[in-house]
Amino acid sequence: MAGISISVELQEATARQALRDMLARMGDLRPFYKGVGEILLNSARERFDSQSGPNGAPWAPLKPATVRARIKKNQLPLMILQSNTNGKNSSLKASLNAIPSDKDVRVGSPVLWAAIHQLGGTINKDAGSRYMVGRRFAKRDKEGGNDVAIKAHTIRIPARPYIGVSDLDQERILEAAEEWLRL
Repeated sequence: MAGISISVELQEATARQALRDMLARMGDLRPFYKGVGEILLNSARERFDSQSGPNGAPWAPLKPATVRARIKKNQLPLMILQSNTNGKNSSLKASLNAIPSDKDVRVGSPVLWAAIHQLGGTINKDAGSRYMVGRRFAKRDKEGGNDVAIKAHTIRIPARPYIGVSDLDQERILEAAEEWLRL
């Protein structure tokens, strides 16, 4: 983790007292880290709108099959890592949170599949069966269907980083630190 170091030698009593007061305020860093968390959360949420990572690189586009599947489910087909069905937002973006402490802030998501979208990865699916009616998967309570074997296969999820510290985030954090120390 990057840090900052300042060496100061103060001769004047007023300046020494001001420094002592500043250091005393730094004793409880939780409010500062809470502010940093808000900066990082806002930035991460903006990445879902721009569909790009902290470094500005665009996310890999959705595969055509994913777009078709979303359209069939009446979901927004072009919003990566977001779905919106009947007004209910079940997106990764909505799950982001920040947890500040007096030592740091942790920004992330509690959903189980968050990491694979941030880092990318491969999912190995075992062979199995699905119930189909005609050419569509269906619930087993529908009549006229049959079980169809599904071969073992892999699904590759490209990395679509949404959490991170961009150059602009660094500037905002430094500005927040300066402002916090002025209080």
